[in-house]
Amino acid sequence: MIFNKSKDLKVALNEFRVHVPKLDKNTEFELLIPDIDNAEYELRKICGSAVYDKAEKEYNDAVIDVDNTPLVLLVQGAIANTAFRDYTTTNDLRHSLTGRKASINPANEKQAWEFFIERDNAGLNFRIQKALNRLIDYLDREKVAEWTGSNVYQVRHRVLLSDFDIFSRYYPIENSLELFCQLLPFQLEMQRKFISPILGEDLLRSLIGLDLNASGSGGSDKLQLLFEYAAPALALWTMATGIKRLSVKLLPEGLVQQFKSSVQSRDSSFNVDGKEKDLIVSSLMKDAQEATAMLENQFRIITAKENNAVVAPVSMLADRNLAANKYFSI
Repeated sequence: MIFNKSKDLKVALNEFRVHVPKLDKNTEFELLIPDIDNAEYELRKICGSAVYDKAEKEYNDAVIDVDNTPLVLLVQGAIANTAFRDYTTTNDLRHSLTGRKASINPANEKQAWEFFIERDNAGLNFRIQKALNRLIDYLDREKVAEWTGSNVYQVRHRVLLSDFDIFSRYYPIENSLELFCQLLPFQLEMQRKFISPILGEDLLRSLIGLDLNASGSGGSDKLQLLFEYAAPALALWTMATGIKRLSVKLLPEGLVQQFKSSVQSRDSSFNVDGKEKDLIVSSLMKDAQEATAMLENQFRIITAKENNAVVAPVSMLADRNLAANKYFSI
């Protein structure tokens, strides 16, 4: 554990509260330990066990708390915010032998309304997002060896949209580096299914890591043009797959708004009907199919020019110039 090095529970609680000062100072630290362990498990999946182990070693090697390294503080922040959210959402009710009861003092407290709780939960998730963003950004900037050797980092160098800012250019994801990392396996899968068969492995490798700020002629212009067609297609396929497979509660608030129920309730952005989710996924897939067709069309035109051949562009209107079409509209 990256807390309680001193084995003094009061000191451990104060150390934890540095990152979540709104936690009541009378909280018993032992109650937080299961949630801290779960948060550690989640962080290992996001950043890799090697990164967490490095931070924990630096934490234990420091003589006093003020000697904590930036990595230790950032890992502590991500874990503390995640653990605090989990502890808070399960602490609204008191569990007893006779069932669950609201833990309030009737003399000077009132039970929070549901929409206040939902709003607070959204705020807790936002803090976790920011804490994880800061940690991943630090790992990227400092090129921490344990991070650059992780599976997540390695996958980034195998996909077309390997940079967070580039991905956000084609599909904004609310500045969530955590979501970007979660989407990497989906991006690799969609690239293999839809982009590679069109461009081929050799051309795709040339596009990966392409400097979009470079200007030139010939091959460079060709690559940049193909990138501008391939990127939106891949981003749309990735988001369609990610939204389909990930829990809505793992998505940033801005993306969650797309799933708002037609029922006018404060928590409707989280209580998403399965049909509503299917609709947005279906819409994304339709856009992805059109973007993929445009990429294929552009690739055919470029190839034809290089071979001095003539090619008829593919029309996006399915009912035009088809011999089998018995109907037309005016």
